[in-house]
Amino acid sequence: MKPSKDTIFALATQRGKSGIAVFRVSGKSSHKLIKSISSKKKFKTNFASLNNIMDGKKIVDQTLTTFFESPKSYTGEDMVEISCHGSISVINKITKILLKKKIRLAEPGEFTKRALMNDKLSVLEAETINDLVNAETENQRKIAIGNLSGNLDKFINEISNKLKKLLADIEAVIDFADEELPKQIYMEIREQNKNIYKQIDNIIKKSSLSRKIFDGYTITIIGKPNTGKSSFINYINNKEVSIVTNIPGTTTDLVSTTLDIQGDKYTFVDTAGIRKFKNLIEKIGIERSLESAEKSDLNIVFLKNNEKKNYNKIKSKIFVKSKYDTNKKKISGVKSISSVSGYGIENLIKSISSKLKKKPISGPVFSRERHIENLKKAYILLKNIDLKEIDIAAENVRRSIINIDGINQKFDIEKILDIIFSDFCIGK
Repeated sequence: MKPSKDTIFALATQRGKSGIAVFRVSGKSSHKLIKSISSKKKFKTNFASLNNIMDGKKIVDQTLTTFFESPKSYTGEDMVEISCHGSISVINKITKILLKKKIRLAEPGEFTKRALMNDKLSVLEAETINDLVNAETENQRKIAIGNLSGNLDKFINEISNKLKKLLADIEAVIDFADEELPKQIYMEIREQNKNIYKQIDNIIKKSSLSRKIFDGYTITIIGKPNTGKSSFINYINNKEVSIVTNIPGTTTDLVSTTLDIQGDKYTFVDTAGIRKFKNLIEKIGIERSLESAEKSDLNIVFLKNNEKKNYNKIKSKIFVKSKYDTNKKKISGVKSISSVSGYGIENLIKSISSKLKKKPISGPVFSRERHIENLKKAYILLKNIDLKEIDIAAENVRRSIINIDGINQKFDIEKILDIIFSDFCIGK
């Protein structure tokens, strides 16, 4: 796939009223086209210049305009960045002018795709940039910025080089197949192989744990009607997410909300009260409550009295009794809270976090399913190597190298890039 010859543009900041907005323009004709709509005609490279964007002879906006020359730009092409005032009218007007100049609106992730195609980024770096842009919590940001430093590339190169050395040693044995070789050679090859697949296994396990940091933890709030479930959801969100009334069965469907707690993503799901249903809607709501509880990482069971035995089938749970402001009677093994005064809620959140939170993850971590699948394929191939079938062993190592190198290579480019850039934002 060859880089596109089109000149593209996009608003790199959020569309909406703001102090400034930033347009990005990239492509061979970008300098010429932007000069044609500028009051300034000579620009110093990599230097922000005060410049009016013009519509014919009329000034549209006073901007800071920066020219970047190929290959020293984000995309590796000639580029321009225009920082304008962030009003909707200015954004809309500059957009119309750029379109009138036959500059095409960029597709999602097209700037980063061009950077990849022009060898400014590796495949892994491109994916990590998207993880960083989409990071919702502090721990997601930490993993993304750590990976952006090149840790993943180093790991892939290290494993690939070890596999190539292993393959060379196995092929040397094949070359001397007719001779009696010392057993020590076979022992060394087995040890080499074992060390490699253990290293791969360790990063698979670590990467699988990291998925929870990106996907977040799901916590289902379950219990009888009018036990304080919806009030709790509203309190921790500091706004009304769920409807709260004294009428049983107000919540008939799942209501979810996401919070950042100590750097991790937690999705709380408010559910219909568990009781004898009176109609089909209540029945469906209760069934969905139990399904959500089954899929959750943790369940917060709100009690009316001491009916803990009713929830024996609910996995991974913390029992809670709400309305402590009106009933201060405590139950053993049950956390008392009030969604009116806030009593006990901070301690409950700490208990939730400590029950779910894993040890901090350090070093390289693969965050995509594609990465982990390739690692697993390589691991299985290496784990099943039998040196009694030396030719098959060599083929398994070759296939392992293809899987490992495939994580960071641009072959089968159309398919792989479509997957990578499908969830990028416009302007990145």
